[in-house]
Amino acid sequence: MNNDALLLNLKSIKKFEKIETHQQQSFVAVHCKCALCTSELILNIIPQENILEIKEEAHCPQCNLRMRSKAYTLQ
Repeated sequence: MNNDALLLNLKSIKKFEKIETHQQQSFVAVHCKCALCTSELILNIIPQENILEIKEEAHCPQCNLRMRSKAYTLQ
């Protein structure tokens, strides 16, 4: 696994196929856009060395704020 952070721009990802209801739109907005300025978030996917874990960090390029940080255990 590469130790460098993989930059994943949400604009390059195919948008969700079924966003029809207000609840679905709100859910996607909360996870994909900045809560302060509504810019598209940029995700950093960072593989952790010697641990079966991947760390995800989302930040806003406009506000320069980290919006979330999560760790996922690989099985």
